[in-house]
Amino acid sequence: MSEISKVYDQYRKSLESSQAEYETRLKFHSKSLRKRYDELIKHFVRSYSDDFKDQIKRLEIKRLAENFFETSEISFVAIDASCHKEESANFISFYGGAYGSKGTISFSEPGGKIRYQRWELNRDVSMVAFVPIPPDVMHGVTEQDEANETPIFRSDSEIAQVSSLHTKIMQLAEIYLAYDLAKSSAVECPRVLLIDNSIGGVMGNTSFSSSSLTLGRGDFQGEFLTEADMEVSLAHPFNEILDIPSTKKFQPHFRLIAEATWKQRRKISAKDCPKFPLENFKAGAKFLQDKKAGKYDPSTETFEFTVDPRTSWKKSQRIFESICENLFKKKDPHGVCYKLRDSDELEYFSPRDIMFLAGIGLRALVERCWERKILLIGIVKDSMSRFFYRNFLGSINQVRGGDQIKHFSLPLTDRAIAELLPNIDLNLNTPWCTYDFDSCFMTMHSEYDEKSKTWKSKGYDTSRGEVTRPERIFLRSLAQFFLSPDRNISSHALFIDRLAYPGWDDKDSANFKIKTDWFGEIQPLLYDETTGTPRLQTLTMYLLAVLVRNHFPEALGYPDPLHQADWGAKSLKRRVIGLLQSSEWAFKSRPLSKTFREIRDSFR
Repeated sequence: MSEISKVYDQYRKSLESSQAEYETRLKFHSKSLRKRYDELIKHFVRSYSDDFKDQIKRLEIKRLAENFFETSEISFVAIDASCHKEESANFISFYGGAYGSKGTISFSEPGGKIRYQRWELNRDVSMVAFVPIPPDVMHGVTEQDEANETPIFRSDSEIAQVSSLHTKIMQLAEIYLAYDLAKSSAVECPRVLLIDNSIGGVMGNTSFSSSSLTLGRGDFQGEFLTEADMEVSLAHPFNEILDIPSTKKFQPHFRLIAEATWKQRRKISAKDCPKFPLENFKAGAKFLQDKKAGKYDPSTETFEFTVDPRTSWKKSQRIFESICENLFKKKDPHGVCYKLRDSDELEYFSPRDIMFLAGIGLRALVERCWERKILLIGIVKDSMSRFFYRNFLGSINQVRGGDQIKHFSLPLTDRAIAELLPNIDLNLNTPWCTYDFDSCFMTMHSEYDEKSKTWKSKGYDTSRGEVTRPERIFLRSLAQFFLSPDRNISSHALFIDRLAYPGWDDKDSANFKIKTDWFGEIQPLLYDETTGTPRLQTLTMYLLAVLVRNHFPEALGYPDPLHQADWGAKSLKRRVIGLLQSSEWAFKSRPLSKTFREIRDSFR
C-alpha cells in the first residue's frame, strides 16, 4: 500500500469511528431526553399539523392576519446576503452584498397562495459594496482582542485571514436593505420581512461601549457623533407599551434616555419616573454626565440633557443613511472611509464601527416595524446554541423547583434536541415548534452559587461584571417544517427570531419575574402550558408553512423565498469574485516601481 493510500485509509477509519461514536452518544442521550421531554420539554412544544389542515382553524388564522396586517394580501421580501475577500499582492479586496426576493401571500385563497413579483427596473434591490484596502491600513480593519496584554504580530496573509470586515459589510448590507424597504412608500413597503440572520444576535453583537468606537473622530458632512450620541443610539429601540428599555440595574441610562424621549423634554426629574427606582435613576444620570450628555443635579434629583435625545437619534440615523448610501448605492470608492475632524485626511472604518452602524440600522428598523406593523422575522439554519434547553428551560426548571443537576446532565445542543424530538414522540408531526421564549435567555441562565449553595439566575460574567441581553424585544423558537411519513427523511430544525409587538405579545404573555443579584428584577415575556403559544407565533408559523414549498432537495423545510434570495446573493457573489480576481491586472498595470521612481526623483 502506498503512503497516500495509507493516509486515505487512516482518514476513512477515523471518520467511521467518529460517526459511530456520535451515533452511540445520540442513542444513549435519547433515553435521557425522553425522560426530560415527558417531565418538562413537552409543555413547551406545539404541533400545528392538525390546526393547519382544519378549515375552521385556517379561517381563524386568516382573521388574525387581517387584524394584524389589516389586509388579506400580504406582501413580503426575503433577504439573504453573501460576502468574499480576495487577497492580492498589494491590496485585499472585500465584497459584501444583499439581495431581496419579493412576493405576496394571499389569504383569500384556500391554504394560502404565493405569487412572486419582479422588481421594477428602476429599483435597485441589491446592496453591494466593493472595498479594496491597501496593506498599510489593514491593521486598523482587523478585530483587536482586548484580553491580550501584549500586541499580536501577524504577517500580511495572517491579517487577511483574520479580518472579518467582509462579514461585517455583508451584515450591514442586509440590515440596510431591510431598513430601506421598511421606510419606503406605503405601496412598496412589505408587510413581512424575512432575513437570513439572527436579528436578536445581531442586536447583541452591535452593542459596543461607545469608548471602543472611533466614529467620534469623524466629520460626516458637517455632522459629528459624540459619545453621548452613541449612547443615545445604543439605548434604542424605545417602546413604552412593552416597557423597553426596562428599569433594571444594568444600563439604567438607557431608561433615562427613553424617559426624556417619551416625555418630550430635555430635563427629567426622578419624581417624573415613578416606575424607575431612584438608585437606578441616579446611576444612569451619573453615567450620562460622565459621557458629557448632560448635567445631574443631586439636590433636586434631576438630569438635563445637553442635546435633546430625539435630535441626537435623528442625527445618528442621517449619518447611517448617508454612509450606507455612499457605500451601497453610489458605490463610492471612499465609502468605507470617513473624513477626520478639522482635517482632510481619511480614516477607514473598523469592523466595530461597521457593526455599530448596522446596530443603528437594526434599531431604526425595529422602530419602523412597530410603527408600520411589519412582521420582522429572522431565520437561522445552523446553530450550535443551547439557549432553549440550558438557558431558558434551565431557568424555568429552577423556578419550578426541579432537579437542576439532572436537567444539565443532558449535553445536547438545541438543534440535536429538536431533531431528535419527532423520533422519541411519534405523535409530533410537522410543522411543529417550541414556544417562543424571550431573547434575554441568550444570556440569562441558571448557575450554581458556591457561596450560598443555591441555584441562581444570572447573566454572563465579563471583566466589567455581569451582562445580559435586553428583554421583551425579540422572541426565539425552534421549528421543523418537513418530516416524511416514515420519518426517515426530515428537514433540519430552524432557529426563528421574531420581533415582539406591543398590544399582542405582551398581552399573551404570563406574568413572570426573575430575581437576580446583579440586575435586580427582570420581567421577560413568557409563554407556557397555561398561556399557550402567542397569537403572532401562530401567524408566523402559518406564514412560514405556506412559504415552505419543499421544491428543492437541498432546501427541505426551508422557506422558498429565502432560498431564492440565497440564489440571488450567490449569483452576485460569483460575478463579484471574477471581478475581484481580475483586479490583479489593474495592480500589474500600475506597478509600484513607478511610484518608487517618483519618490526617488523628489529627493534628488
